[in-house]
Amino acid sequence: MIRTKLPLRRPLAIVGATFLGLTAALVVAAPASAHHSEVKVKGECNTTTGEWDVTWTIRSVAPGGVSKFRFTEAQAQKLVGETRSELSIPGISTTERGDYPYEVNKNIEFKQSLPAETTGVSLAVKAEWDNKHNERDTVRAQVTFTGTCAKDEEEPPPATSKPTATVGAECDGTVVVRLSNAEDATAPAKFTVAGSGDFEQKVTVPAGEEKSVTVPAANASKVTVTEEGLKEPLFDKAPAAAEDCVEPGEPSLSYAFTCDELVWEVDNPEDGKSITVTFTPNKGEAKTVTVEPGKVETVKFPAEEGLTVTPSSEGVQGKPLAWEKPENCESGGGGGEGELPLTGAAAGGIAAGAALLLVAGIVLYVVARRRRVTFTA
Repeated sequence: MIRTKLPLRRPLAIVGATFLGLTAALVVAAPASAHHSEVKVKGECNTTTGEWDVTWTIRSVAPGGVSKFRFTEAQAQKLVGETRSELSIPGISTTERGDYPYEVNKNIEFKQSLPAETTGVSLAVKAEWDNKHNERDTVRAQVTFTGTCAKDEEEPPPATSKPTATVGAECDGTVVVRLSNAEDATAPAKFTVAGSGDFEQKVTVPAGEEKSVTVPAANASKVTVTEEGLKEPLFDKAPAAAEDCVEPGEPSLSYAFTCDELVWEVDNPEDGKSITVTFTPNKGEAKTVTVEPGKVETVKFPAEEGLTVTPSSEGVQGKPLAWEKPENCESGGGGGEGELPLTGAAAGGIAAGAALLLVAGIVLYVVARRRRVTFTA
């Protein structure tokens, strides 16, 4: 009997390959559960708030004919260092049987923010679908936060002023500029007030304060107010004229000759302004008087031949007045000491500014009996 020797290695290899192929086919063909939950979580530091922003994403997978599900278990925890505590996630909670608030086969996100000291979070869930199928195993997701979460340091806003300016003309022709800086300003306001001509004044006003600048009448035809932090002027034009102005009363200046004296009298009306007049003789010391409204002041000089007295006010000088001896002095009658005889003349019309203005070519003092001398502005 002849026996053919067949090698066993090849048949065994064939059998083995066939077995492996079947095994692989079974693994690939094994379907995933038709009902299952997927849970994901991620956390990142929000540097605007200084907190951990956590996003939970849950997807419930179910076959056709199933539309809703509920959580039969939903347990979340927060970790701070080594300490664990329960965590509530807005929107995730268990519900009673028959209440299926969530849709299947779609990603559902739940967001929350946790304090910076949080070091980790976790969530464990089980689901039941509206076909009454219950999930067998608990599905878990967790994340550990690494590093620290801190709020970005905000740069403070730049310090700013809040300037305002009001401009008003006065009856004497000057202009008053009132400069202010609001209470909530964070920087002083740096103003420049400029008038016509060469007038300019710089003023710094702290927050919540006010200061004033007076522009002289000679420089007040146009006023410009600027502030360092502003591109446009706060004021840049001719100020409006003052209203309801009342002209002050005009003081009167009179004189008289007695046998022994040259007498001056300054009479300032109630509605006038304070006036200062200086009387300068050609011999002896000058005399100065300041007369308030509603007052009368008298100035006397000893009489002698050749005596002259020149009145002046605020640097403006009038014409000298020469003493004349009254006619009745030789006969011994009249012209008693301290009296103002009828032969005296008057000088009036002192301007509202209380200055004795001299106009070229006009004689301000006329020495004549029973005549008034007029000061012309």
